[in-house]
Amino acid sequence: MENIIALYGRTCTLKTQVAQELSRITGFKLTNRGEWATSQAKVTKTPTAAGLPEAFHRELDAETRRMTERDEELMIFESAFMDAALDGIANVYLVHLRARDDVRNARWHRRKEEGGGRTRQLGESVAERDREDDALRVKLYGTASSAAQPALDIDTSDRSPIEVALEIWETFEAKSGIKVVTNKPEMDKGAARGISPGATAGVVRRYNAKQTPFGGYIIDERSGKDIYVHKSALAGSDFTELQQGQRVAFDIVADSYGGFKAVKVRAAT
Repeated sequence: MENIIALYGRTCTLKTQVAQELSRITGFKLTNRGEWATSQAKVTKTPTAAGLPEAFHRELDAETRRMTERDEELMIFESAFMDAALDGIANVYLVHLRARDDVRNARWHRRKEEGGGRTRQLGESVAERDREDDALRVKLYGTASSAAQPALDIDTSDRSPIEVALEIWETFEAKSGIKVVTNKPEMDKGAARGISPGATAGVVRRYNAKQTPFGGYIIDERSGKDIYVHKSALAGSDFTELQQGQRVAFDIVADSYGGFKAVKVRAAT
């Protein structure tokens, strides 16, 4: 059974951010192999992780493969070469993340500017990082291109990390059967009676994006029922947080649990 979600892709495709969101959603630990290489590059003052000794990368791959043998319910891995590092391992759910070059360049410059001297975005440019990564892939695995057939291939260009993470988790969960406790009660037919999909409004009963269920509940004005709202429903909205007692507008859609959830949360008129 697949119990490893492994993300791979080029720089600035949101690998780390999506992996972090997956860890928050599920409560399972992220094993960030790419960040370990970045840390070593910064400590040794190497311009990029690709410039680290070949022996370092080969031992990192070997250690990563050993980690897959652990008796864990779920593990989350992330790095540019995770497809090659875990090639041939059966219990891996492989996800490829990609983005348009203009978006990757914009993310690159934003990280450089925001991070200043503390930035973890190594290298001179996206194009240069791609060339260095391709050369390292050839050195380690014999080819610059990936032969992997991922379970999911996702363009992150116009999406937030939490949106991508939720798509990955819902797809993986349906296939693997692994469930996580989100404190979201199962909604039976009686509880769902009177709830109708579509635009509505309501008052926030409670909300906490930092703890399970990573969101909260809004009382639907039409039905009087509690509607679950995940923090991702605020992406691109008027809010970054919701407050108890706050009145908002939102749309109700079916969720993957046989119930309903709130999406497109916005200011009530």
